[in-house]
Amino acid sequence: MKKIYHLEGIRGVGALIVFVCHFQIVFMPEFYTRLHWWLVPHMRLGLVKFLVNFVNLMIVGNMFLHIFWALSAYVLFAKFFKYNTQNSALLSNSVKRYIRLMIPCAVSIFFSYIIFKAGFIYVRQIPVQTLQQNLYLIPPSFLHALKTSVWSTLFDYDYFSSYNGPLWTIQREFYGSVFCYALFGVIDKSNNRTWFYALIFACVWVLKIYWLNSFLFGYLLSDIDFSDRKDNSILARFIQNLDQYLTKHQGILLTLFTVIYVAGRVVIYRNLERMDWVNCILSFLLILISLRAQIVSELMKFKVFTSLGKLSFGLYVLHWPILCSLSSWLYLRFALKSYPKALCLMALSAAVCLAMAWLFNKLVDQHAIKLASKAANHIENLTKYKTKDQPRESLVREVALAK
Repeated sequence: MKKIYHLEGIRGVGALIVFVCHFQIVFMPEFYTRLHWWLVPHMRLGLVKFLVNFVNLMIVGNMFLHIFWALSAYVLFAKFFKYNTQNSALLSNSVKRYIRLMIPCAVSIFFSYIIFKAGFIYVRQIPVQTLQQNLYLIPPSFLHALKTSVWSTLFDYDYFSSYNGPLWTIQREFYGSVFCYALFGVIDKSNNRTWFYALIFACVWVLKIYWLNSFLFGYLLSDIDFSDRKDNSILARFIQNLDQYLTKHQGILLTLFTVIYVAGRVVIYRNLERMDWVNCILSFLLILISLRAQIVSELMKFKVFTSLGKLSFGLYVLHWPILCSLSSWLYLRFALKSYPKALCLMALSAAVCLAMAWLFNKLVDQHAIKLASKAANHIENLTKYKTKDQPRESLVREVALAK
């Protein structure tokens, strides 16, 4: 199945915004305070507060994490719905998902471990009161890095004993994938399955597992776009008619997204505790318009965005150890505290991260994908072999019993 390239572009932009967000937290912690005081002489205080919070929420990485999860489900299950994948392939795909995520994460963890072991972690010397300062408190340990690589990151993540903080999202990435595989195994393409989706959405929402809702949104959208739907329930027909209407009237779709986006940001601005569920909804709408609105899809197809998308995973898993080592050393060594100097440091750090991500994509990520696919094919072949031989084994048992 061919890649949906404009979705790669969205993933790339998201990874870059996560980098900017983390850089600002560590090296420019007073950015929003300075922006506030710069705007005060020019407009009313209430508007200043709103704009500062709006800018803050614009570059916060949380929404793009939800986009990553929704995109994962959308792309993963496209082939399931399009090619009538059998339930027997669910085990092999779960193993494939584990290998595909584990290998790149393991390389990034050992990359961070080596830097830490060599004494090149300088971020803790920067007096910033953030959650990131709680990393690298445990001594460097090869066995701990190995355990974190093959087990903890995907099954039992602990932020405070991690060598690479942003990898907390990988456990949710893996769990969400496995949950959706199980969902496909139970529901498959049954009639009236839209009502099952609605029930599961409601249950997950009540439980406040919003990251899983993002996976389910992507799963549902993949079902709508790729399956030969036979669900004629009232809810399914309503969703199909709404989808067709929004696709036909793209101006209304863009206006709807803009209104909901601004409203969502206002909600978060007034209550940060609602950030997750608002971003869950916004991420789904953003993916929806990127698939339906031609102007957005054509924009994201530009080579600069698709190329960035290819590097997005490497950029995400490598940027934190680079910020904590090289960037922090440069910041301390040359006293890059003024904002012009800090922006130059950000540009240099981004260049280094992108260069490392390019090498990572060539040397690690592509090979991880190939190895994961080979393992999945091997498991599928074993499953088919056993299934094929099963009738003969049953016949042998029946003959033995007859004798």
